[in-house]
Amino acid sequence: MISPYYLLQPWLLPPGCNILLAIIGLILYFYKRPQAKIFLYASLLTLWLASTPFVAYHLIEGLQNVYPVLALDKIYPDTSRAAIVVLGGGSDINIERGNIYTVSDATFNRLGYAAYLHKKTGLPIIVSGGKTHGAQSAEADLMQTVLQHDFNITTLFKEDQSFNTADEAKFLAPMLKEHQIDTIYIVTNAWHMPRSLYAFRGIGARVVPAPMGYNVYDHHYTILSFLPNTNALSATSIAMHEYVGMIWYRFKRV
Repeated sequence: MISPYYLLQPWLLPPGCNILLAIIGLILYFYKRPQAKIFLYASLLTLWLASTPFVAYHLIEGLQNVYPVLALDKIYPDTSRAAIVVLGGGSDINIERGNIYTVSDATFNRLGYAAYLHKKTGLPIIVSGGKTHGAQSAEADLMQTVLQHDFNITTLFKEDQSFNTADEAKFLAPMLKEHQIDTIYIVTNAWHMPRSLYAFRGIGARVVPAPMGYNVYDHHYTILSFLPNTNALSATSIAMHEYVGMIWYRFKRV
C-alpha cells in the first residue's frame, strides 16, 4: 500500500504546490475574487522564486554543508567491525547498454564513491534499496551487479526490502547486529545526508557521514541568478523534498 506521504508529496513540492495554489485560486475566482487573486499571485510568485538559482542553491546549501567531506585520516582505527553503507538513489533503463534495467546516475555516482572509499580503506560495502513501485528489480540487486561488473567489488551483504530511507535504517539495524558491524560510513548525496542521519539515529551502530554529489555553483550573483531556469527548479524541488521528509520523520516519531 502506498504511504499517504507519497500521495501528498507531489502537492507539497514545486511545481505541484504552485499548481495547487493556482487551482484553488481559479476555483475561488468565481466566488471570492479578492481571495482568488491572493492564491494566483502566490502561485506565480512562489514558482518564480523556486525557479531562481539564488533561492534554489541557498536551500541546497542549507543541507549539503551540514556535514563535511569524509577525511580518510579520520577513519576509526578499528575497521574489523566497520562497513560502508551505500543508500539507493533510484533505478532507470539504460538505453545505451541495450535497454537494461540498472541503477540511476545518482546511484551509480554513490557506488563510485563507495568503491573509492573501499579501495582507500579496505572496508567492505553494504548496499541498500528495495523494489519501488513499477521497478523490475530491487535496487540493492542492481547495485550489487554494478559493483561487481564495473568496479570488481563484492558486497558484504545487501538490504533489499526498503521503500525509503527510514525503511533502510529499520531493515539494516538487525542485519548489522547479526554481522557484528558497529560502525557504518553512510554514502549518499550531501543534500540527502541530514535526513539520512536522522533516520539512522538509534540503530545500535556508530553512524559516520560520507557525503558526496555536491551541487557546485558560482557564488558571485548576477541578474541571471534571479531569472528562472529548470535546473534551479529541480534543485529547489530536491531541497524541499528533503526538508519535508525530515518534518515527516519527526511527525512519525511524535
